[in-house]
Amino acid sequence: MALCPLCSERPGKRYCPAKDVQICAVCCGTKREVEIDCPAPCPYLKASRLYEMEKERRIPDPVLAVKVQKFDNGFVERNHQSMDAVCMAVAEERLNAPWLVDTDVIEVYKALAVTMRTLSSGIYYESLPEGPARISLFHRLKALLDELMKPDPGGNLRTVKVSEAIDVLDFLTVAAEANSSVRPRSRRYIDWVSEMFSRDAPAQQSSGLIIP
Repeated sequence: MALCPLCSERPGKRYCPAKDVQICAVCCGTKREVEIDCPAPCPYLKASRLYEMEKERRIPDPVLAVKVQKFDNGFVERNHQSMDAVCMAVAEERLNAPWLVDTDVIEVYKALAVTMRTLSSGIYYESLPEGPARISLFHRLKALLDELMKPDPGGNLRTVKVSEAIDVLDFLTVAAEANSSVRPRSRRYIDWVSEMFSRDAPAQQSSGLIIP
């Protein structure tokens, strides 16, 4: 059996679709979404995500648990249309920028929330995130939120308030943090968004976001 090409120490027993070679279990586990850009269909990536999610349900992050207390039980139902629109925009951006990772989306949500807070204070200032991929997503989501907050001349569509947009962004930030991992190339959250909110996905009755 050939040695793992990543470490040259152990036999390669797991097929890595990202590298298109057989690698060892140790490198698969330690380099997954750290040095390796793992594709969503990889069975080992799926298994690790299921394990992480079960562990997080048993031992919730206390910091995230505190953040969640800001939102009442009816928050998702009241705001699911705005959240679904944002998530669909993220899924569309991901088609043009497959290198996006969870931390990119999280930082864009945070930057948009800061920007919206300046708008509510009357002193508008765009708090742009760093990097062209993040800036592109920022502008896409900003244009979407601007459209949602624009009054409908016919009065047929509900206008989203600035305060509501801030709450939605804060909620999505918590949801993304809860559904990601500490690995720098984690796409657990953005893969979920792409699966649930792509154009070909079945219509959703609610956002279905998982929070602690």
